[in-house]
Amino acid sequence: MTAKRILIAFSPLVFLLSIFFINFEDDRTNFAFIAIFYTLAFIAYLGIYSQRNTFQFKHLLFIAIVAQLLSMWNEPNLSIDYYRFLWDGEITLQGINPFDFTPQELATRDFVTSSAYMQDIYNGIGSMSQANYSCYPPINQLYFIVAAACSDSLLINAFVLKLLIVLTEVLGAFFLIKLLENLKIEKSRMWLLYLNPLWIIECTGNTHFEGVMISFLFIAFYFLLQKKEILGSLFFAIAVQIKLVPLLILPFFLRFLGWRKAITFYILTILLVVAFGFIQLDSENINNFVTSLRLYFEVFEFNSFILYYYIQFGFWDVGWNMTRTYGPRLSAIALTIIIALALWGGRIDPNNFDWRKLFKRITVAFFVYLILSSTLHPWYVLPLLAFSLFTNYTFPLAWSFAIFFSYVFYEYSDNSVWQVRLVSIAEYALVVGMFLWEVGRRRLLNYEL
Repeated sequence: MTAKRILIAFSPLVFLLSIFFINFEDDRTNFAFIAIFYTLAFIAYLGIYSQRNTFQFKHLLFIAIVAQLLSMWNEPNLSIDYYRFLWDGEITLQGINPFDFTPQELATRDFVTSSAYMQDIYNGIGSMSQANYSCYPPINQLYFIVAAACSDSLLINAFVLKLLIVLTEVLGAFFLIKLLENLKIEKSRMWLLYLNPLWIIECTGNTHFEGVMISFLFIAFYFLLQKKEILGSLFFAIAVQIKLVPLLILPFFLRFLGWRKAITFYILTILLVVAFGFIQLDSENINNFVTSLRLYFEVFEFNSFILYYYIQFGFWDVGWNMTRTYGPRLSAIALTIIIALALWGGRIDPNNFDWRKLFKRITVAFFVYLILSSTLHPWYVLPLLAFSLFTNYTFPLAWSFAIFFSYVFYEYSDNSVWQVRLVSIAEYALVVGMFLWEVGRRRLLNYEL
């Protein structure tokens, strides 16, 4: 049997078995276990993708479907976020706005104390989330409500949540294929995303909504490509109401769409985002929502690199933790760089819209945003990977592998231990090195960014 046949025969098996073991490992502190099987899954994934022209579309689709199913039949095991999702859904069904009360303020209500199911959800949320208002936008809340309405079983409701995520991703895949066809990009590049272990484990296995947000962005991009700005604005606004992250890429449409179309797109998008926000947000609770969001910039710090060493400098310079100052400062620097990238360059003819150049700019800008972030969970890299499908950059793919090893943090209670820092240094050295090689080299050779 040739090496190629062995690769074709065993890569799908190794891939699916590894996905199974990762999703059914119920202890996220068992870092060695999940690291080994994630590595095997990623190697097998690369093997499958390298033979994408040998496999038929239906074969790759079958592998993706089985991997998704293996990720659905269990409660999320690497994240506790789904407890908060179901909590928000449950209290909304009780007629309580999740932006009006923190879980702690509702913990003594009868509908909580009299239900073992609600007690399990409340205890699962975690002390940090219990003390804060919801930070999930209103359209995202609709998913929580549907899942919570199904039963009083964590397993069933988590399954419904995963099913809703997967169904949205299927819709997004349909429009991604159409996008790739219109841009004359190899359609098989879709499998870089839809077979990526990080996508399957974090979106389906751990019920994170980056996959849903990305799916609505694909739909928005398709309609913008078809010069249907109203529909493009609608789906872009929905993406923003799943996660606020797409707001970062709005500046890029100014030069690429032209002033008139871009301003129309901006006005429609902002009006729709605000209109959707009024579903649950009002003048009294908007501050609660903003306060919860601010925690990500002023308090939380996970798997950051620049901020971590900036904080160490703060300890040396002033003698205490300066996260509340340094976090927003780095965010302001990131925003400045993003706007500069969006506006930099000569005039672009809107009638000759270069989407590939747009996606290259967006990919680089989003990388800057992530590298300067204070909190960088593994699933935060997925939009970067999605944008890179339309480019020839490979550093996002490398990051989708390396960032998973940040789960080493959960094996140790103190993120300053040398094991965590060593993994972080290796992760960022790989990714930043590839970024500088791919982007910097092209600039030196006068290739367009």
